[in-house]
Amino acid sequence: MEKTDEEVYTYTYAFFEDDNEYPEARQTAEHYGTKHTEILIEPFVARFPEIMYYMDRPRFNLQSYWLAEKAKEDGRETAYVGEGLDEHFGGYWYKTEKNYIESWIDHFQFIRPTYMAIHKIFGIRCELPFTYLPMNNTLNYWDPEREKTYLRWAYKDIIPKFAVERRKRPGRPTWKTLWERELFKIYPYLEPKTDGEIRTILNRYATAIWLGVQK
Repeated sequence: MEKTDEEVYTYTYAFFEDDNEYPEARQTAEHYGTKHTEILIEPFVARFPEIMYYMDRPRFNLQSYWLAEKAKEDGRETAYVGEGLDEHFGGYWYKTEKNYIESWIDHFQFIRPTYMAIHKIFGIRCELPFTYLPMNNTLNYWDPEREKTYLRWAYKDIIPKFAVERRKRPGRPTWKTLWERELFKIYPYLEPKTDGEIRTILNRYATAIWLGVQK
C-alpha cells in the first residue's frame, strides 16, 4: 500500500454461500495486498435481539454488525466504509431520476446512522468519507446510459481497470432466500409475493424485536 506502512484489513460479507461478491472483493484485496476476510452472515435475523438492544429505533439493515464484530476481533480502531460512492458518481444506473434522489434519503435516514451506531458498540471509529462530499451536483453525474463515466475518467490509471470498469449489480436476489430460510419460520401464515413484501415483513419483525428489548 502506498499511503501507509501498516497492514490494511478489508472485509466483505455475504448473506448466503450461493449469493455473494466474494470473487470481486478477493480480486481487489489481492491487488492491494490487504489482509482480507470473507464473512458469511447466516443466520441473519436470529441475532436481531442481541443487536437491536443497542439501536435507537427499529432497523433491519444490520449486516455491518458482523463486519464491525470481526474488525474488533482483529484489533481495529477505525473502519472506513465506501457508502455514498454510488450516490455521487452515478452507480445506480438502473434507477429512475426520482429513485436516484431517494437513495440519498435512504442513505442519511437509515444507512449511515446504522453504521455509526453499530461501530459505536465495539468502540470503533467509523468513517464514511463519501457521505461528506457536497451533494449539489450529484444529478450531474447520474447518467443511466453511460453509468459511472465521471468516476472512470477521474480514476483512470489510478485504480485497477477491473475495478473501474466493473458494473454495479442492481441488487442481489437475497430477499426470497431470506424468506425461505429464516422469515418463513417466524411467519409461516404469510405468503409474500414480492421482494417489497418480504422487506416489509422484515421491518415488522425488526420493530417487534426492538420494542421487546427496549422495555
